[in-house]
Amino acid sequence: MRIIAILLLSFQAVIAGGSVFGPQPTGVPAVTGGVRVVGLGGAGLAIQDSLGIHSDNAAAAVNLTGTVLRAGVQSGLYTVSDKDKSDSDTEFGWQAFRLYLNIHSRYKMGFGIDPVSTTDFRTYRRDTLSYLGDSGTEYEIYEDRAFWKGSSVNIRWDHALKISNKLAIGATAAFLTNYREINNTLDFYPLDPDEAKADSVQRGRDVYYHDVQRFKGFWGGLSLLAAPTEKLSIGAYWNSQAGGNWQTEQTINNGREFSTDNTSGSRPGEFGVGVGYRWTRQWASYVDVKQQSWKVKQFGPLYEDKGLDKTDAFAVMLGAEKLGGTRITDEGFDRWDYRAGVAFRKQPWQVITPSGTGDVTETALSLGVSIPLAQQVGKVHTAFEFGQRSASDADITETFARFYLQLDMHEQWFKREQRKLRD
Repeated sequence: MRIIAILLLSFQAVIAGGSVFGPQPTGVPAVTGGVRVVGLGGAGLAIQDSLGIHSDNAAAAVNLTGTVLRAGVQSGLYTVSDKDKSDSDTEFGWQAFRLYLNIHSRYKMGFGIDPVSTTDFRTYRRDTLSYLGDSGTEYEIYEDRAFWKGSSVNIRWDHALKISNKLAIGATAAFLTNYREINNTLDFYPLDPDEAKADSVQRGRDVYYHDVQRFKGFWGGLSLLAAPTEKLSIGAYWNSQAGGNWQTEQTINNGREFSTDNTSGSRPGEFGVGVGYRWTRQWASYVDVKQQSWKVKQFGPLYEDKGLDKTDAFAVMLGAEKLGGTRITDEGFDRWDYRAGVAFRKQPWQVITPSGTGDVTETALSLGVSIPLAQQVGKVHTAFEFGQRSASDADITETFARFYLQLDMHEQWFKREQRKLRD
């Protein structure tokens, strides 16, 4: 029953609010390497210990000494304040779910569900529309209300093989689902006091848009984890472009609607390289670099005729940690770990109008700690991330604070539960 409860917890959807920059989704706004990695600013591809289990580097699972179940959640607070846009939102969702199996001393297998981003946002903006009327240029005030939401989820099957004490390789097969939805209302103010009393007239002047994009496809990946020396480690991964099916729907309240189905759609691949260095038995530091290349068609059919240029997503992340002991012993988990990190991330930000084309840059500071629950039970990883996002083509700055919580349970816990059932 405990396992079922954790499974249900890990599949909770977002219940409210979110980032103004996250819902499209493009780029990778959320850190997917695990909560320990979040506490390192997102770095950690080269982690070399039995609790590494970096979600992006399948080869990192080679150091596991037993079966491990991972389940995590995240929450966040996002605040935007500008001349004509302001909003504060909260977000709560699942961060990751993984089951790692210790098949052999040299071969490990993992099954996982990892979200890239799951968020929604509501924004209000007042603007003025000008047009040429009978008496010259006329102006109308309207309110633009937008509700965006989106998600991107990878269902993964990972494999890790230990070639030697200095080299391990990994392989991944995955299924990607991507969803983006916009509900947009242009609410025009009444032309005169008499019209203000006629709701039917006012509703006829408002414009409603409903846009939906869906993508489903498969991708594969390769990874490695190397230890050239006792202190130096190198981690890397490469994910192929996802090939699959784009579906698009658009509805406008004037009766216009259309849909498309593109069976030759795609989403971009990515790669990352990380270096780790163990300064002493207890102190280690990590640096990661990640990159994605986005082509116009990979944003989806709604963007293909907008003249967008090829653009990249890019991230540099670094962190350091003090290891009280991140190992799994025969008796379970032991000792506390502390870590801190910083990150710079750049991702594409695309909206339907060409004026909304650009990049979002994010700078973040993170702090993390790992706490052993008890021997033969597991370890809890927590991390706080604080930072700001800004857009290159829009006068918007977003401040955010995120909290991550993750539980790793060792096979000794499962064995103990089995003994209880037999008793």
